Amino acid sequence: MKTRRTFLKTSAFGISSATLVPFTDLLAKGSTDVVVVKQPEEYETFFVRENTPITFNISKNKDGVSSVSLLTEELVPGSVIPIHKHLHADEFFFFHQGTGDFIVEDKTFSFKAGTTAFVPKNTWHSLKNTSHEKVIFSFGFSPAGFEDFFREIGTPKGQEFKQKSEEARNAIAKKYGMVFK
Repeated sequence: MKTRRTFLKTSAFGISSATLVPFTDLLAKGSTDVVVVKQPEEYETFFVRENTPITFNISKNKDGVSSVSLLTEELVPGSVIPIHKHLHADEFFFFHQGTGDFIVEDKTFSFKAGTTAFVPKNTWHSLKNTSHEKVIFSFGFSPAGFEDFFREIGTPKGQEFKQKSEEARNAIAKKYGMVFK
């Protein structure tokens, strides 16, 4: 039976310099991503509709993370995200506040604060705020990259909102592998 000391000396993270593998070498071999720790004041926010902010918590473009992105969105009562699918990325959700309907393919699921969802690529989905309060949710993509769609269709927080035409939005969606039903 190996003792803890023997294990540490012979493991990748052991004390023996002959067997020690630096953490940075493991990252270089196993991942292209970097460690990211950001404070709320460091986030970027873009408005995709006049009253719909999307905040970029972690993104490929700004943070160098390629495996996953993380964003936060606020939907006012009655808002609907149209039925769509992503051709190149899985999408995941965590609902912080509000209630509504989450439509996946031909099924409707109710959501409330604390609900999570995962939608594989090439799956039709939509979201409706059916409550009398804002729906606030975090969502992201794997792999990262689709979040740049929101940068291109949106207006940075603090600037006068400029709505893109439906034709322009559809062209940008196509560029990022998003298809509307």
